[in-house]
Amino acid sequence: MLLAPRALGLGATLTTLYLQFEKEAEAALGLPPGFHSYALLPIGYPMGRLGPVRRVPLADVVYEDRWGRPFQG
Repeated sequence: MLLAPRALGLGATLTTLYLQFEKEAEAALGLPPGFHSYALLPIGYPMGRLGPVRRVPLADVVYEDRWGRPFQG
């Protein structure tokens, strides 16, 4: 869900911060009683320039079975 907006030049993020105001948010969204949201995915055009994504090598962030053991996949 986050890759599609990026491909179109849009920014997006998954957030749960609004849950601090859960009742107000659910009212603003028009959710009927008994229904709840657990996360929002705001999507929009960035105010500045959306630059390239920096990717680190997979081996720097993925371990196998335990911390520090290199992934063999």
